[in-house]
Amino acid sequence: MPYGQPQQYGQPQPYGQPQPPMPQYGQPRPIPYGQPAMPQPPASQPAVPQPAMPQYAQSQQYGQPQPPKPGNFPSQQAGAAAKNKPPVAIIIGAVAAVVVIALAAVFFLTNRVSRSDYEEVLVQTQALESSYTAINEEFSSAASATDNDSSSAYDEGKKKLKTFKQDSDKLAAMKAVKKDKDVKEKYETFERDRAKYERYMNDLAQTMPALMKMTHTCTKLPKFDSADMSSYYRDLSKALESCAADAGDLAKVPVKSYAEYGADMQESVSKKKDIVDQMADLNLNDIEYGSADYEKLQDLHAKMSDIDSPTLDQSDLQKAAKEADLSGSLKDLETTLSEKIK
Repeated sequence: MPYGQPQQYGQPQPYGQPQPPMPQYGQPRPIPYGQPAMPQPPASQPAVPQPAMPQYAQSQQYGQPQPPKPGNFPSQQAGAAAKNKPPVAIIIGAVAAVVVIALAAVFFLTNRVSRSDYEEVLVQTQALESSYTAINEEFSSAASATDNDSSSAYDEGKKKLKTFKQDSDKLAAMKAVKKDKDVKEKYETFERDRAKYERYMNDLAQTMPALMKMTHTCTKLPKFDSADMSSYYRDLSKALESCAADAGDLAKVPVKSYAEYGADMQESVSKKKDIVDQMADLNLNDIEYGSADYEKLQDLHAKMSDIDSPTLDQSDLQKAAKEADLSGSLKDLETTLSEKIK
């Protein structure tokens, strides 16, 4: 309804229909300044109401629209803005999608194996190959040394073996080993072989001194003296006793083939010692051909000859050495890394 036109009182207003619009706050009144007021109707006619100005201090009836206040938008505009605002779920979903994409990018970058990552592992692998060769040479040198019946001859080799393990463990922490499936597979094979190699070499470090000590003792026998055979057999008995004791020590070593060899040696030498002791009890210095002592001596010699001398099982040793060989898995790891770098 245009501003300034009177309402028609007395007509019922349907409930819920909008009321005539209220004048907007701050807009000028339509009656110009200085114009006379509208003429009043006679008392017999119903009064024509003037458009009421909004009174903000007056209470508003419930259900009537509130006039807009300064700084606020009308309720119709607020409702339209609310309809245009995207739902919270959509906003959260969009943020989550961005986060997922960012995490995926970070995951890709952190899992990507670069050329320098492969080169790092290759350098370490080549260093391990050099260390592997040095350890083998150290053990070979210890076995041929004049004092190889002492465990100290293998101390340097054991130190290098310990360092070798530490250097091998560094491979496990390298990115190319952790992230590349092919490299990881070759490394795991190498690690299994390295464990076998380390155990075998440590066992050799305990075994070889016992073997060489027994060998030295059992080969240091007294010289035969036909002028004093009784003394000779007594000295031989002492030598065989020492040999049997060292053979018993060899029987305790961790390398099975050498341990079995030591046990067989101990049994064989102990039997020979018993026979030598019987020889020493004879009157050998005054022995005569055909006498009872002579016949007894001949019989004891025959018994000694019947005692088998033990032999070392070389086939088992070669098998154990082959299983402990580390060169193959080291070479496979190096080849795989070289192909990745190409």
